[in-house]
Amino acid sequence: MTITLPATGDVRSGPRLRIAFVAPARYPIREPYAGGLEAFCHTMVMALREEGHDVDFFAAKGSDGNVKEYELPGVDWGAHPEDATDTTYPAGEKEREERAFLRLRSYLVEQQYDVVHNNSLSPAMFPSVHSPEPLPMLTTLHTPQLAEIQQAVDAAGQLAGRFSAVSTTTSRSWCMPTPVEVIPNGVNVRRWAFGPGGDGAVWFGRIVPEKGLHLAMDACRLLGLPLTIAGRKGEHAYFQEQIAPRLDGRLIRWVGELSHAELRGLVGRHAVCVVTPRWEEPFGLVAFEAMSCGTPVAAFDRGGMGELLSDAPAVLVERDDVVALAGAIHRALHLDRAKVREWVVDNHSLTQTARRYVDYYREVMVG
Repeated sequence: MTITLPATGDVRSGPRLRIAFVAPARYPIREPYAGGLEAFCHTMVMALREEGHDVDFFAAKGSDGNVKEYELPGVDWGAHPEDATDTTYPAGEKEREERAFLRLRSYLVEQQYDVVHNNSLSPAMFPSVHSPEPLPMLTTLHTPQLAEIQQAVDAAGQLAGRFSAVSTTTSRSWCMPTPVEVIPNGVNVRRWAFGPGGDGAVWFGRIVPEKGLHLAMDACRLLGLPLTIAGRKGEHAYFQEQIAPRLDGRLIRWVGELSHAELRGLVGRHAVCVVTPRWEEPFGLVAFEAMSCGTPVAAFDRGGMGELLSDAPAVLVERDDVVALAGAIHRALHLDRAKVREWVVDNHSLTQTARRYVDYYREVMVG
């Protein structure tokens, strides 16, 4: 069962909350963010603090603003950084991560927070024989179903806590013991400010196969439209096989990872943002960030991103179709930049999202 919370900023008033906010452990939560999940965690913690709540942030070693005594370990690839991916582990690292989460969970039980907001991808956050105590926990589902987390939830049953998801598409891939509330992510519309636009296209995000950058490159080449790429090389083999051969330094160029300030300026100075998911994208934060700058989006209609942009001033086309994507890019060039930004401000501001979470936290607290 899925319930969608209304997209208004009206929430119940109440006392300041003491919140434990748990991030995933793979990467430090700091700029430049490793991906959309990391960006969500850091910006949401800041937004909750701005709303006046006490937030203890638990994240990987090297994060900004986290509780240093209970840092999570990250993933150490040792002498083989070229083997690094966003989903796998070298020998022993997964076990080390699980021990860290079990230690953190014991601490959270002792501290008796009003609510624990779990954004990790660890089954150790749920009650088990190793840590059977219940927590007042809300888990946000940021990905399609992950088998080991689904199994941990199944074993815990009602003691697993409550759940939200970033889109209806994502929520439907899970089977939860309680209803799943849909709370889409938000954008800091003050920081992702209106930009002047420009002549070319921009693509930004993690450079991994499921993000489909090579298809954006092919579509822009069909149009003869300059494409600027910004992002982290998330999978070495994919970059070497599909991306590097398509770079020419003139029509198509990669500028590497940028700080968020640099990235916001870059996105705002382009005419269109191309978004090319090749998986059931749970949310697609880059699309909303670009639109907050007034930069129109041309994208494949995939997953939660397609669902949430269905009534937006954006151009969506059939998945994996490069020719159709080229046409979408051309059409997006003519969208009204002011209306593009207005839609995000009205529907997906970070403040609005933080207040909706606080509303749900209060429900979690009363059981």
